[in-house]
Amino acid sequence: MADARFRAVDGGYLVSFVDYEIECLIERLRWERDELFGHLSVACGLAGARTVDGSLSAATLNLSSSRARRERAKELAERARTSQIDFIALLEDVCQRVIKAERRGSPAIILRDVPRPDPDDEYDVDGFRVPKHHGTIGFGDGGTLKSFHALYTAGVLAQRGLRVALFDWELDAGAHRVRLGQVFGDDMPDVRYVRCERPLVYEVDRLRKIVRDERLDFAVFDSIGYACPGPPEAAEHAMAYARAVRQCGIGSYHVAHVRQGDNNDQRPFGSCFWHNSARATWNVKLAATSPDGQCHTIGLFNRKANLSALRPAVGFTVTFDGDRTWFAPVNVAEVNELAESLPLWQRMKTALCRGPQTLARLAEDLGASVDTLDRTVRRKTGLFTRVSGPDGVSRIALLESRVA
Repeated sequence: MADARFRAVDGGYLVSFVDYEIECLIERLRWERDELFGHLSVACGLAGARTVDGSLSAATLNLSSSRARRERAKELAERARTSQIDFIALLEDVCQRVIKAERRGSPAIILRDVPRPDPDDEYDVDGFRVPKHHGTIGFGDGGTLKSFHALYTAGVLAQRGLRVALFDWELDAGAHRVRLGQVFGDDMPDVRYVRCERPLVYEVDRLRKIVRDERLDFAVFDSIGYACPGPPEAAEHAMAYARAVRQCGIGSYHVAHVRQGDNNDQRPFGSCFWHNSARATWNVKLAATSPDGQCHTIGLFNRKANLSALRPAVGFTVTFDGDRTWFAPVNVAEVNELAESLPLWQRMKTALCRGPQTLARLAEDLGASVDTLDRTVRRKTGLFTRVSGPDGVSRIALLESRVA
């Protein structure tokens, strides 16, 4: 048997027999009932071999079955048209190496030896923050401009020099090309587009290869509902989707919807599994739309942040002006329909930017009880303080204003 060169590759293993001009690539590995299955592709450069684009054979193999190995080896020998190679021994070598590697898995590491992550390990697009190396979900009702905002985010990151892609299950390349041109004009950034037809668990091998070949830094997945093989509310689909995303190995932003009913703005699809699988989630809300339908205001509210403190809500006005679409940041606290979704302390902070106010006046302006406001002041001592007014009545003020 010729010497074999064995190495792990993205999502599998490559075994090269240089003397025989044969390479065996094993991908899509999975354990079923204590048996290891994988997709085996055998490339062959031997003269006279019956190949298709250099491939002698490509099919799923039960690596744990000696019978399956013998049958596959017989097929390889027939197609190679040579008696000089013992394909049974060759395939036995390949399968045993892969099974041992899979059982061994990744070695244990000492955590203190792992490089410390960058403290600013997020992308910031006008206050909208997403982890650089993990998945983020943006979710909301239909018509809240989620996809438009996701494309805007991808375009801004591409303008900064990142290699970004849009993995799309909903529209097509032409529609997204029009949108990208509307937002960025003729100087459109390089956003790569990939049309997806099947659920992510079946597309992931292709997408992982694109990530590797295109050297991608970040991707937008639009949208989760169409990328699931069944009801997205089901736990098994949420977990399978999350595993597939992890295999892609890059930071990502995933567009999702909400379930119908009350209190549907806390978790994607109302599911704890989607909420838990993402490192960050943002709820997208639509507020005011101008009478002519050209100007829309949206707010994004950070519902989860595993890698940092919860981020402040961010807002945008999205203006459709002929063949251009303009995104402009807006203060969520100054938009009544969105301000209602802000934490009380944040609404208090905005109100007090205009100057100290009595608890009674704050309660009237914010629609909250005096007792609730008083508890918030006592809890947020690093943000609020009490000052005396000219009439002797105590008022609430921002601590930073008093320091200034």
